[in-house]
Amino acid sequence: MREIKTGGNYATPRRIVAALGAYLIVDLLAVYFWSSAGPVLSIQAPSDSNSTLPVTAMAGVGLWLCLRVLRSFPVGSPLRSAWMLIAFAAAAQAGSGVMAELLGSDWVLNPLLWTGSVQPALLAHIRLGALIAAGPIRLAALAGALLAALRTLRKFGFCGRPSATDWAVCGIACLFSLCRFAEAGAASLAGRETSMQNWISLASLPLLCVLFLEAMLLTQAVLRMGSGPVARCWSAFVWGIFSIGLTELALWLVPHYSRAPLGMVESLARFLTAAIFALAPAYQLAAQAWAMKMASRAEENLATEAPAVAR
Repeated sequence: MREIKTGGNYATPRRIVAALGAYLIVDLLAVYFWSSAGPVLSIQAPSDSNSTLPVTAMAGVGLWLCLRVLRSFPVGSPLRSAWMLIAFAAAAQAGSGVMAELLGSDWVLNPLLWTGSVQPALLAHIRLGALIAAGPIRLAALAGALLAALRTLRKFGFCGRPSATDWAVCGIACLFSLCRFAEAGAASLAGRETSMQNWISLASLPLLCVLFLEAMLLTQAVLRMGSGPVARCWSAFVWGIFSIGLTELALWLVPHYSRAPLGMVESLARFLTAAIFALAPAYQLAAQAWAMKMASRAEENLATEAPAVAR
């Protein structure tokens, strides 16, 4: 690995967890206030009032950390291709937020609106492009990255046979995808129109099933790594994939069985996912900093124990 600056690498995972905890507290308090005071004060939260600015900011942090990790792996390293795809997936998520919040909005700072000749259809296409980047494109890059990582881990003997629990979780994800496709097919037969956002979400489901299969194998590799920062790095990817599945499940169930504001639920779930994926490169940087610190200590001890003539 190339030499990297180790300052602050140990504290980065704690900072991300602290930011996640603060955001969860604020968002949960907002949901509680809406549920308790909404019926009395006639407070309404429309389903489209969802701002992805915090999600975009956390995705930007994850992209910056991924680029730092990628820079530490020289060309030809076993995991360089995996981290290149991971960085591309992070860039797709951060770029989709910029497209949705800046280029695809009516905000005064949108440079496309400065000419005064932008059609609303163009903004709608930009928002759809943002959904595609955050959905199928990001998941495809992440699936390719984990496949490359699993091949490398298998060479070093870290992969093992999945357990019954792993198969059960993966089966639930596949069953959920089948239910979504069955619902879309029933709606099409009944003559109900399916929105473009739903089609993009359906296109992501097969990739999500592949990710759950890879997470199932990655779990066994993590169990063989112990409890160090490298194991926590790959464990963060497993939990991130699990969080993506829970987000899709929540966004599907909330409109059917709850009156909770969908925008708040979506913002909370997607920020949680972005923070978990940002933890992965943060733990990798912490592992590299720890390895460099141990190497420097070993050199100091070797120099101290060497005889005076050799010194």
